[in-house]
Amino acid sequence: MTYPSDPNRPEFAFGARARQSPYFERARSAGACMYTLYNHMVMPVSYGQPGAEYDRLMNHASVWDVAAERQVQLKGPDAQKLAQMMSPRDVAKCKTGQGFYTPILNKAGGVVNDPILLKLEDDLLWLSIADSDVRLYAMGLADAYDLDVEVSEPDASPLAVQGPKAEDVIAHAFGEHVRDIRYFWFIQTELQGIPVVLQRSGWSKQGGFEIYLRDGSRGAELWDIIWAAGEEIVGEPWGPGAPNAIERIESGLFSWGTDFDEQNNPYECGLGKWCKLDGEHDFLAKAALIRIQEEGAREALVGLQLNAGEPLPSVTKPMPITDASGAVIGTLRASVWSPRLNKNIGLGRIASAESGLGNTLKADLGSGVVEATVVGVPFA
Repeated sequence: MTYPSDPNRPEFAFGARARQSPYFERARSAGACMYTLYNHMVMPVSYGQPGAEYDRLMNHASVWDVAAERQVQLKGPDAQKLAQMMSPRDVAKCKTGQGFYTPILNKAGGVVNDPILLKLEDDLLWLSIADSDVRLYAMGLADAYDLDVEVSEPDASPLAVQGPKAEDVIAHAFGEHVRDIRYFWFIQTELQGIPVVLQRSGWSKQGGFEIYLRDGSRGAELWDIIWAAGEEIVGEPWGPGAPNAIERIESGLFSWGTDFDEQNNPYECGLGKWCKLDGEHDFLAKAALIRIQEEGAREALVGLQLNAGEPLPSVTKPMPITDASGAVIGTLRASVWSPRLNKNIGLGRIASAESGLGNTLKADLGSGVVEATVVGVPFA
C-alpha cells in the first residue's frame, strides 16, 4: 500500500459512500478544483475563479453540476399520503407538473429538510432534497404506518443553468416553448433523445432551470449539449459554476445544515409562511406547530451587516453573537464580502427578542470581534 507523498495535498477515495455524479468528468475537465460531500455524492463548489463564477451568475449564465441534489421517489397509492405526513403544506393542492417548496418536518416540528416536491403523476412524487437522509426518514414512516408506497432514489440527476441569460440558453437547447414554464413548474420531455425533467428552478435568485437527467449513463452527452448552447448564446463569459456562497446570502437563500437543521422549527428559520395550519390536511407536526405558533419562536434567522470597511474573512462555521452586555444570544451561521453591496454581510440565528431591525450586536469571526447590525433579507 502506498500513500500520498505530499501530506499537504491529501487524496480522496471514491466509492459507494462518495459517489461521482454523471457530470463528474465533464465538470473536472471544466476546471472543478474544490468539492464537498452532499447526499453521499461529490459535488463541485469551486472552479478556482471565484470572481468570474460570481460574475457569470450575476450578469450572464453558468452551468452547475448539482446532481448531488438527489431525489426521493414516493410511488404507489399512498405516495401523496406519505408526503402529506411530512409536509405542513396541503399537498393535495399540488398539480401534476407543479413543484411545491416545502419543509419536511418531524413530529416535534423540527425541519428534517426543505425540498421541492415535484408531482409527476397522482401516485408518483419526487422530493428534491437538501443534504439529509430524507429517504430513510420516509422509509421509516412508510413502514411504521403500513403505507402502500415504495420509497426509492430514482435515476435522476439535476444539471442547473443559472443566471440572467439562463432562459435564453435553455430555449436555444429545448425550444422557445420553455419560456412559458412557470416558476417551480416542470415538463417531462427529451433533449436529443435524452430523457429529462425540465423545471424552472435553482438555488439562486438570478433565474434559471434545472434539468433532471433520467438516464445517468448520458451525463456527458447532456453536459455537452448545454455547454454548446451556452457558448453560442452567452459567448466568452459562459462557463461552469456552483451554488454560490455570496449570492445565496445576498438573496437570503437559507441553507439546511448551515443555517438550521432538525433542531429548529420552521418559525425559527424563515419557513413559517409555508406552514398551513388552518386547512383540513393533517400532518405529523401539526399539533407541535400550533403550540409553537402560540408560544412564539425562541430564535430568528436574520440578516446581519458586519460593520467593517474592508473585506473580512468569511465565516463558514457557527460563531458566537453577543448582546451589549456580552451575553451570547445566538450564532453567526455564515458571512461573506458582497461585491455588489460593497459590504460584509451574513446570516445569524439569534434570540427572537434581539431580532429587531437596526439592533446592534457583536459577532465573533474567529479573527476578531466586529459590530453587527440586524438588517432585512434579501440584502439591499
